Amino acid sequence: MNFSKQIIGIMAATEHGVIGCDNDLPWCYPEELEHFRKMTESHVIIMGRKTYDTTPQLLMSNRHAVVLSRNGDLSLENAKVVTSLNDCLAYIDGLSAQCKIFMIGGAQIAHLFLANGLISSFVLTKIHKPYPGDVCLDLSYFKTWSRSILKRHDHYTLLSYHLRASLRLKL
Repeated sequence: MNFSKQIIGIMAATEHGVIGCDNDLPWCYPEELEHFRKMTESHVIIMGRKTYDTTPQLLMSNRHAVVLSRNGDLSLENAKVVTSLNDCLAYIDGLSAQCKIFMIGGAQIAHLFLANGLISSFVLTKIHKPYPGDVCLDLSYFKTWSRSILKRHDHYTLLSYHLRASLRLKL
């Protein structure tokens, strides 16, 4: 498939990649959630079903949600459900060019998009405090990406990662 849109990853993780614990975020930093809200507002957000189930509806409002699920019978009131990566890409390729497209997780969806070279930039909130968790983002994907600091905070740092042009996969 010839896919031309840019997909931006946006997630939060500890230094060890922890992104979740018992179907919830292990931390609560309202300013960090506000950053997520502002960045994704009025845009497309792609996520897995577990992320959809655990994301507060307030963070879902005023966004075009696309949920990637293996369950072909799943029907969600305020989200488009797709059952494969190709279906997801075909659907978002048909959306307005003015929409930004964000992949917001969880780990399985992030790894799928990263492994297939579909994300060329990633906004990662690096949580400073170590939290226990049962879901992790593989941070090794970003070892060869260029990194810049967007903002430092007492509890976290907002980072922007960009895949170096020489490493981008051609789809």
